[in-house]
Amino acid sequence: MRYLTKKEIVRINKIQVTKFGGNFVPEENFLNEENLDYLVEAIHAQMFGEPLYPEMHQKAGLYMYNIVCNHIFQDGNKRTGLQAAMIFLMLNGYTFNNSVNDELLIDFTIAVASGESSLEGVQNWFQEHIIRKS
Repeated sequence: MRYLTKKEIVRINKIQVTKFGGNFVPEENFLNEENLDYLVEAIHAQMFGEPLYPEMHQKAGLYMYNIVCNHIFQDGNKRTGLQAAMIFLMLNGYTFNNSVNDELLIDFTIAVASGESSLEGVQNWFQEHIIRKS
């Protein structure tokens, strides 16, 4: 399984802010860097020798939820959270099913950012909307 590194997530944020606008505070745009360190560790977390997040949808949801809701960056958290989850899925052979369009992604991301969705809710959303590439 291919996970995103801290450096890659920072790069995703920089690309998102540069491409779509916003405020990028040099050098890495951090607001809460420790939350990114936590995420990079948590994605691998185990309890009693078993992964805490064994399924692909759980890991994708963890990336998105933690970046969006834990305000890792000064700006671009919603875009970065969604993009990080999407890149993680792509790197591991997954994509969205045909029901996913831009409007659905925007509504979902805003719902996550506004606190309408728990981590489990975000993970369930990914479970319903991703498929393995053939």
